[in-house]
Amino acid sequence: MDKSHVLQRIGDNWLIVIMRGETAEETEATCDALVAGGATLIEVPFTTPNASRVIRSLRARHGDRVIVSAGTVLTVEQAQEAVESGAQAIVSPNVFPPVVDFAVRRGVVSMPGCVTPTEIADALRLGADLIKLFPCYNLGPEYLGFMLGPYPGIRIVPAGRITLENMHEYSKAGAFAGVVGATTEMGLLEAVKTRDYDRVARTARLFMEKAREVRAHRAR
Repeated sequence: MDKSHVLQRIGDNWLIVIMRGETAEETEATCDALVAGGATLIEVPFTTPNASRVIRSLRARHGDRVIVSAGTVLTVEQAQEAVESGAQAIVSPNVFPPVVDFAVRRGVVSMPGCVTPTEIADALRLGADLIKLFPCYNLGPEYLGFMLGPYPGIRIVPAGRITLENMHEYSKAGAFAGVVGATTEMGLLEAVKTRDYDRVARTARLFMEKAREVRAHRAR
């Protein structure tokens, strides 16, 4: 699947779910439950043990049904490892030019983290495909509108306290997609620890249904 199709899938499905586990096995099992609940956009951070193994495993099991991103990518070495494992997007909490350049050259989606207008301009100049507005909690949906003024057409993906209650507001403000944490915003930390994968799947369904509502409202 080429980059244009990955970007389309992200925009169409809207909600990216981050799963950061204490072990590779815990992360894989939880991701499978999230997918069973309807999640189609999964991000595996490199702060997860054996993240590249998890990415490779998810890609092998779910194929093109699920878009798998590598998150918290801080070095070119991590970016290379992620791409070689099948990651379809490289996500970072910051703008680090070598990592963005690597993703651009390898033809995978680049999503560096930005907050300020200067960081956004730098990321766009480097060729970033998406702007991860991180953390968005202190800024709120209105901030997206301010950024879309001087940078019309940019694809902003807010992360950091996206919830069932504010998804619509972020989408209405112009968010291309949104990011939620499985163990944070989705409130699944206990379920992950107790291996309550039925609860993981049920919660995923609630969030995916809200994402569908957001997309439907945006299409009107």
